[in-house]
Amino acid sequence: MRGAILALMSIEGVGPGTYRNLLEVFGSIESALEQQRSELLRVPGISTEIVEKIVRRDYQRNLELQLSWMQKHGAAYLTLADSDYPEVLRHVFDAPPLLMYKGKPDPGDNVAFAVVGTRYPDEYGKEMALRIAGGIAEKGICIISGMARGIDTVGHHAALKRGARTIAVLGTPLNRIYPAENRILYEKIAERGLLFSEIPVGHPHVPANFIRRNRIISGLSRGVVVVQAGSKSGAIVTALNANEQNRDVFAVPGDSLKERHAGCHRLIRLGAKLVENAEDVLCEYPFLKDRLSGQKDCFAEAVRQVPLGKEEKQVLKCLEREALYIDQICQRCSLSRPDIMKALLGLEIKGYAQRLKGDYYRREI
Repeated sequence: MRGAILALMSIEGVGPGTYRNLLEVFGSIESALEQQRSELLRVPGISTEIVEKIVRRDYQRNLELQLSWMQKHGAAYLTLADSDYPEVLRHVFDAPPLLMYKGKPDPGDNVAFAVVGTRYPDEYGKEMALRIAGGIAEKGICIISGMARGIDTVGHHAALKRGARTIAVLGTPLNRIYPAENRILYEKIAERGLLFSEIPVGHPHVPANFIRRNRIISGLSRGVVVVQAGSKSGAIVTALNANEQNRDVFAVPGDSLKERHAGCHRLIRLGAKLVENAEDVLCEYPFLKDRLSGQKDCFAEAVRQVPLGKEEKQVLKCLEREALYIDQICQRCSLSRPDIMKALLGLEIKGYAQRLKGDYYRREI
């Protein structure tokens, strides 16, 4: 099945929507690739152009190209059918069926933070990105970004400088380094972190792919920190994706008279958490703080006496010792999703619940 997914996704124009529709209609991608033209045309949303490419088996040559390039350049790929596909990404809407990568995946990457922002930061923006990304990296936590010039580049370098892992999600195929000035950074990340791309080798450079990859940056992250961004910045798209994926959004305030700060101020007005350093981010996640590592038992005992709100009590009744995905909790509970998320945060802070990778929650007490 892995090879069939790689073959399908190597066809230019095929995306997650086509993948899902083919899988739903035919049960497997292998079966979909063997169908006649008339059967394929029944699939919702599929174009005649893609149907013709499947029928002509154009993907066979593309598949050989992908495998040959990966073998030559030490790359590999993951599919949604693989058990080691990033669990935190698997459950988001429009998850990429294919992820090509260079580097070595690490289970610890399931707890990571994205640091994103403008391609043209001022000195303040660079300093804040370095301070926040560096502070998070010092705790041994992975930093994720898009390897664009500007804030992205600063975030990656901050992680590498502190010996932490960093993940770059590219808006180009792995064989195309963009911007070219980041070639050395590309090699360092491949050696000490991970490079991801959902775009197969040989596919053209399409500007829209840089916007699409932002959902992967946020999907791989526990939270997204926007350091400096204009009102129309791609970093804002990443933050909005994060909000839709139930990820935390953090924003760094700046000079309200300058456009390059307008995006962050907009996010703060919409409910993003205002942050000025790494501690402001990490304090939202008690389980990450080193000083709590030896206090778990006494902390749990103390919170038994902390009163719970009405919504918190209702959500707590829906939780179990076995981890439940957020959608399962929403199905069990009569509250609205925003109220459930608010209650879960309160329960986590008070020690009654624990948030696990991939937006799973379990009862602690």
